[in-house]
Amino acid sequence: MEDRLHAGVARKIINPALGTKKIGMRLFGDPIQAIESDLTATAIVFANQASKVAVIACDLAGIPASVVLDLRHRISEAIDIPVSHVLVNESHTHSCPSFPSYTYDIPEQIRPKQRYQDDFRRWVVEVATEADQQLQPVRLGADWGECHIGVYRRETGPDGRDVLGEVPDAPIDPAVGVIRVDDLEGNLVATLFSYGCHPVTVGPRSMVVSSDFPGVAREIVEKVLGGTAIFLQACGGNINPVTGIGYEVDCRDNKNRIGAILGGEVLKVAANIRTHVQSGARTPLGTIPNILFTPLVPVEDESSSIIGAAEESVKLRLVELPTLTEAEAIQKEWRQRLADKQASDAREWEITLAFRYCRWADNLVDAVRKGNPSAELRIQALRINGIVLAGISAEAFFETGLAIKGQSPFGHTQVLGYTNGLVCYLPRAEDFPMDGWKIDGQYALPDLMFQAAGLPVAIHPESEQVIVERTTNLIQRLV
Repeated sequence: MEDRLHAGVARKIINPALGTKKIGMRLFGDPIQAIESDLTATAIVFANQASKVAVIACDLAGIPASVVLDLRHRISEAIDIPVSHVLVNESHTHSCPSFPSYTYDIPEQIRPKQRYQDDFRRWVVEVATEADQQLQPVRLGADWGECHIGVYRRETGPDGRDVLGEVPDAPIDPAVGVIRVDDLEGNLVATLFSYGCHPVTVGPRSMVVSSDFPGVAREIVEKVLGGTAIFLQACGGNINPVTGIGYEVDCRDNKNRIGAILGGEVLKVAANIRTHVQSGARTPLGTIPNILFTPLVPVEDESSSIIGAAEESVKLRLVELPTLTEAEAIQKEWRQRLADKQASDAREWEITLAFRYCRWADNLVDAVRKGNPSAELRIQALRINGIVLAGISAEAFFETGLAIKGQSPFGHTQVLGYTNGLVCYLPRAEDFPMDGWKIDGQYALPDLMFQAAGLPVAIHPESEQVIVERTTNLIQRLV
């Protein structure tokens, strides 16, 4: 292969069996009754003579970090690249199945979830291998659009307590990052686009599998421009759709409208990116000297390309642990709560939540006994020519994405959360409660429910700044 940039793309449907429970504790945890729209895994591989990287986009949420790491190793072996050159991003649609380790389940649920996890790994390796076999010479172009389908969701209620709601006047990051991949004649091979927002327009009363609004946006782009459209979830940890979490049983109207708005913006940006022609010198129209126009002339041959990758595991310190006596008291209390829920006519989500907290209490006692626990996040940066994709294995807030983009030395940097597994939320120091995070606090905001993420206590408020600094340094290494 010459040093020219090559790319190949492939897609596979990854639907679960009906009856499998969706991901969710308080919401979205019911068994799947129908397929509203297919879940997919899409792979694009970029390669030149010296290197190769693979980007995988999945219509899933909450993929355990251990599962993704194993998957990346399998892809690494299948297409002969380092693990650090494989990026796996989840769209974070909540209308998808959960994995076996997510929460308490009866055996009738554990078996199909385990089968799904095994199938998922096999399917993604297959789709990555297929993309690697489709390599062809390409050119890239990238630009930014703007879309306001997201709303800031960390609201303060009348009583001063946190609310998972909406603050329409609060700022967001409306940026839509678009990367156009063309063959040498300018025909579209793939469109990669990113935006930070929770895909929850299809709500918890819709007991269906759905790719949510990203799937609609992809379909629109593919129908109009051709090629394969690939959605990458950016930093949407504190952003919900402006339509809110879908309340109706049939949520397709909001899903389609939000997806159409996003897809329309991607169309506008992608249609303006030209990779095979460029503006030439202003020229008279024929023999008429006073009519000038700017012709499009072929792009000169590009024989060289740059591909690079860097990855780092970052251990984040946690806030202070309780004493062993306090931790054991919490463990005893949650074991009793779980027993009471199971013995009563409690709703299923209440039992699921109690189980999750009971397992957390066990982890808490174990952490106190062992001492010095930490949270391990993975950060990654891929470079393809002048374009960088930076990934964080957490639900990062939009402000974090803005900070990293603002410090990147590259002309086009897309910052992705939900990448290479999902460890926890990554709130900034100013997003923590003013009086400090409390181990017995009953927070409505999911980004403060570190117990649900399996951490013994909250990550330290400094964590977000650590990730910003380390990710920025990682990107700098690719210059």
